[in-house]
Amino acid sequence: MDLVEKIFGGDYPAERLTLYQIVARAVLIYIVGLFVIRIGKGRLVGRVTGIDILVGMILGSLLSRGITGHASLTGTTAASLGIILAHWVITWIGARWHRFGDLTKGHAVQIVGEGKVLLNRMKECHISLHDLSEAARLQGVSELSEIRHAFKERNGDISIIKYVQNS
Repeated sequence: MDLVEKIFGGDYPAERLTLYQIVARAVLIYIVGLFVIRIGKGRLVGRVTGIDILVGMILGSLLSRGITGHASLTGTTAASLGIILAHWVITWIGARWHRFGDLTKGHAVQIVGEGKVLLNRMKECHISLHDLSEAARLQGVSELSEIRHAFKERNGDISIIKYVQNS
């Protein structure tokens, strides 16, 4: 029995893993996951869009299978690197070609314009007046009448631009 098999239960374990092998695999996969996310330039924890959430879910599934021994360590690492590479390429292209970025990440939708609530657009975005009020309060705006423009951003957040107060 070689050292890798003894510590990690092998690349793809033939026998049930011991508790310490699961812990050793978890630590190894944690380091691999950290490395993979660092390659991804931190997008997964920065501005999160639907594409970033999808990558996070896939990585979570891949990495957990590597920890439990339901997938090989090399397969888990290779698949994780492949997903991050695909994500990096797609986001790189999206940052350079606006239409592709809209396709993969979505686009902003104006829901308040010059103080007028655009109810049809809010309905299209599945945003209620209660959602808009909540977003306003979270951004320090107490009344909807203070909002000049508001947008549902591509990551789902609502951004608000207030009227400028003249002193």
